[in-house]
Amino acid sequence: MASSHSPENSVVTESVVAFLKNVPPFQFLPVGELQSLARTMSLEYFPKNTVILSAGAPAARALYVIHKGGVQLALRTQVGKQLALDMRSEGEIFGVLSFMGRDSARLDVIAMEDTLCYTVPAAEMEDVLSRYTEVADYLLRTSLFRYMDRSLKELRAQTNLMGDSERLLYSIPARDVIQSPLLICDQKMSIQEAAQMATTSRTDCLCVVDEAGRALGIVTDRDFTSKVVSKALPLDRPISGIMSAPVITVDGSERVFQVLLCMLRYNIHHVLVTEEGIPKGVLNSHDLMLLQGKSPLNLVRHIEEQQSVEGLAQAQQRVSGLLPLLLREGAKASHITRVVAEMNDHVVARILELAENNLGPAPVSYCWVVLGSEGRREQTFKTDQDNAIIYADVDGADYQVTEEYFARLTKFVQDALLQCGYPLCPGDFMATNPRWRRSLSGWRESFSTWIGNGDRRSTEDALLFFDMRPVAGDASLYEDLAAHNRDLLEGASLFKSVLAKISINHKPPLGFFRTFVVERGGEHKDELDIKWYGTGPIVNAARLYALDQGIRDTNTLDRLAALKPDGSLTEALLRDLQEAFEFLTLLRVEIQLQRLRDGQPTGNYVRPGSLNHLQRSLLKEAFHASARAQSAIIDRFESAVWPQLEP
Repeated sequence: MASSHSPENSVVTESVVAFLKNVPPFQFLPVGELQSLARTMSLEYFPKNTVILSAGAPAARALYVIHKGGVQLALRTQVGKQLALDMRSEGEIFGVLSFMGRDSARLDVIAMEDTLCYTVPAAEMEDVLSRYTEVADYLLRTSLFRYMDRSLKELRAQTNLMGDSERLLYSIPARDVIQSPLLICDQKMSIQEAAQMATTSRTDCLCVVDEAGRALGIVTDRDFTSKVVSKALPLDRPISGIMSAPVITVDGSERVFQVLLCMLRYNIHHVLVTEEGIPKGVLNSHDLMLLQGKSPLNLVRHIEEQQSVEGLAQAQQRVSGLLPLLLREGAKASHITRVVAEMNDHVVARILELAENNLGPAPVSYCWVVLGSEGRREQTFKTDQDNAIIYADVDGADYQVTEEYFARLTKFVQDALLQCGYPLCPGDFMATNPRWRRSLSGWRESFSTWIGNGDRRSTEDALLFFDMRPVAGDASLYEDLAAHNRDLLEGASLFKSVLAKISINHKPPLGFFRTFVVERGGEHKDELDIKWYGTGPIVNAARLYALDQGIRDTNTLDRLAALKPDGSLTEALLRDLQEAFEFLTLLRVEIQLQRLRDGQPTGNYVRPGSLNHLQRSLLKEAFHASARAQSAIIDRFESAVWPQLEP
């Protein structure tokens, strides 16, 4: 139930007047008029989820001015669906149509958080409107236009949901895009019989299955050409001899976007769609290009065709142009960052090929790994170079030869990445640094030290490496190291406690009544860093819990999806963190794109005052979810060593 009190004394009245001076249309009124109005107003409190006004109920007898908090304005449709029309927050008004209509409320108004409102009695407000026509015109015009614009936007979105072919890539499951029945053959069928079957059905791909009907591999028209015709292979041999295996698959329930990722990641043209492990169809790159219109697949192939670093630098510039295209097509922020990561991976892999062409083959096998946001596949634009090398163990004189080779290789890659627009890492977390260019046994020793000692400074230095991901070379070296680390982490309670303390260092920037805490001076006055204080705490929480539960994923959303509820880490909190991370990442992408359009360098600072009301409300909800995650971390990991870890 709302509580109220009247601001009768002069101090309170002047406080209300000072507030109203910044609220349109009250700012148009003389000070004396504001003082008279303030003495009639009440301050009311509405807990979160309170229905302040209800559509169809008697009209409001007051105009509401939000002092703290926020509300949602919604309309119930005939089929019972609630259509959100608008969000209002501090310094905004609601109830205009209700008290001016005088018969009944038109909309539902719900408190989206604990909210304080000044209420202006209808009689006093009507008197003001009768004497100040500019105030009346403002209220009517802005209210009607806001509802009309928002309603039309919602209607367009609902009408075009299945009509815009560009959005389908991100909205429909793979099973719904399959164009024709899958051609299946037994592994013992001869090449000639399989070729005749493919010719009769006019398909460019067939699936080879075992006796249980599960896929063993696929054969495309390219396999018939390159493996049979060009090599004059006997046609009576079994088809299994020319199939590509293991076959890359996605479940039919996965979005078509996952098919695109598979093609990008493995540089393939066909992906098998399965239902409970049984093949149901094949999607090829042509299918996706038709569905999507403009495809990142073309850009990947263009990157791989480049024969020089200069050519790569020019090709890579097209990646930035892909981001606004993906946004326009309705892609989620997490989809955009994954596509960018795949593009960057192809650039790195191609640079390594050019390096080996220049320096000769490596003396031992190696794996190029990326760290930090690149390791998590969460880059927005070109981020700093964060990488390392794991190479096979060598002894004696071979070590010197190996180290000299990789010193030259990493310098080549570093310079090439710089030429392609990737800045050097200010902290020198790059493979050119001998500390991060090590043999497998050397890396195992480093992780054993980090995890075993539980030292704050070394743990902070090691954070990037717990987001490590292989990009090129011998991935088995990385897998060996990852398995070693998982074994170490099973009982590393001290390390996890230290990591937990570090993970809650940066508190979400919410002050009293959940107002934003911004920079008070300097270059970023009145701004806040949404990477440092927004996505950062969620990344840290997801990493900590993933390491604790032995989850292999490095991507933050993948980690959150894989986590099992654990005490205060509830399903609801995990879901809220996923939604918060999506929103914060999307906000970062939009801000950075706008800065690029304005000819400014990209960054992560945002001025809350420049956001619309819906964005500000969602930003507060995202920060609130981060704060709840940090509370869960304290409940789960706080230990007696924490007082000793204060910076």
